[in-house]
Amino acid sequence: MMIKSRDAKDLMDSLIPMGMIFGCAIGVIIGMFFKPSFLVFTVALGTGIGYLFGVAAFGIYSKKGKS
Repeated sequence: MMIKSRDAKDLMDSLIPMGMIFGCAIGVIIGMFFKPSFLVFTVALGTGIGYLFGVAAFGIYSKKGKS
């Protein structure tokens, strides 16, 4: 029981950073198809969207854990 709760806490703590990393990677991939000057914007936008999804997943997962 203790191991499962620790693993769940580790997952919850890593949802936001993992969302930002995946969003940044997707932004880089999308940015490769545009001009190089647009790459900075796509990386920032991808990271922001990944952060948003990470926060949403954190909220959903933390509500599941409480009930």
